[in-house]
Amino acid sequence: MTDVRGVMAEDVQALEGDGATAGSTARSAVPLLEDDDISAHEGQASDLAARPGAMLLDYVRATLPDDRETRAALAEWVGPSETRAMGWRGWYDSSATVLDGGLIAWCRDPERAEVQGLLVDLPGRACACLGERLVPFLAWCCEVGHVTRADYAIDDREGRLTLERVLSAVRSGAVVTRWREARPLVSYDLQTGERTGWTVYLGSRRSDAMVRIYDKRAQQGGDGEPWVRLEFETKGDLAHNLACAYFEEGSAAVVGQLARRVRFAVVDPTDTNKRRWATAPWWAAVVGSVAPGPSLLCGERQEVTVAALQSYIERQAGPSMAAVTAARGGDTSWWYAMLERSRHRMKPKHRAAVSLFQRQSVAVGVLAE
Repeated sequence: MTDVRGVMAEDVQALEGDGATAGSTARSAVPLLEDDDISAHEGQASDLAARPGAMLLDYVRATLPDDRETRAALAEWVGPSETRAMGWRGWYDSSATVLDGGLIAWCRDPERAEVQGLLVDLPGRACACLGERLVPFLAWCCEVGHVTRADYAIDDREGRLTLERVLSAVRSGAVVTRWREARPLVSYDLQTGERTGWTVYLGSRRSDAMVRIYDKRAQQGGDGEPWVRLEFETKGDLAHNLACAYFEEGSAAVVGQLARRVRFAVVDPTDTNKRRWATAPWWAAVVGSVAPGPSLLCGERQEVTVAALQSYIERQAGPSMAAVTAARGGDTSWWYAMLERSRHRMKPKHRAAVSLFQRQSVAVGVLAE
């Protein structure tokens, strides 16, 4: 692991040491990020949930001036980095990973660096690493550079946003928007026929904004209470202007831009002008649940419980464990060997679940006495 400033400085020095001229680049020697890699990178979702009455900032991409002062400041924000042997999309020939799944990218050639600038790209998990510093970081990007993508999330934990409700509105023409299409994507377990997840896309990735509505609970591999996420993805000038407007108007600025682009309504057969149709109560409840004033654009971690972990094991690993046990004639000794090998792989969320379970058990015991 090294410092962002050191990574880029060493890269430039190495290039100059090879006798490179200002007009030459090392692009041919550095593999660029392929489409599959880009999708995997951008799809790194965090396990944070938007706080009630607030929005969650779940993606930030910005271009910044590529100079020593900006590099130093960026290093203070994102910390250590890991150099990668690839560039980014064909626009940058050098890159490094930061935080949890984030990246920075730059050009080795000074002339291209002056034009392209320095890229910082933070998907959901990387944003989560900044915690309470995420909002100040976004403000800094607005001040010194240009925000080129920002995704805002609203979480519905009340069961208002459902696949059936969204698709029913789409099929009945009850979506008030200038966008031309909705694209549902539903996945099923071929063995059980059960639905394992769903996403509905509204708008186009090629435009300056689009909406994703998806089953966040299924994405996290959990059961229990509903958790559906509405994501408003903004790009280009809209992303920058909206990020700047947020600091003056609060989350109302984001909700306002969302409302300008899409609204679910109640069909009124007596009125041919859809824009006069009343807003569907369930949509108003979801979007209107966000406080109009400034709200913290960072999330809160979801408490992992032993019950949830046990449910996950039964659902995902239960059939496989039963098959292996049956093949071994009912011998379960391999279970315990596997558990012993897995102890050191427990993450902080697993240890927190154990601690919570033990505290609750003690509390129950005290009450029983």
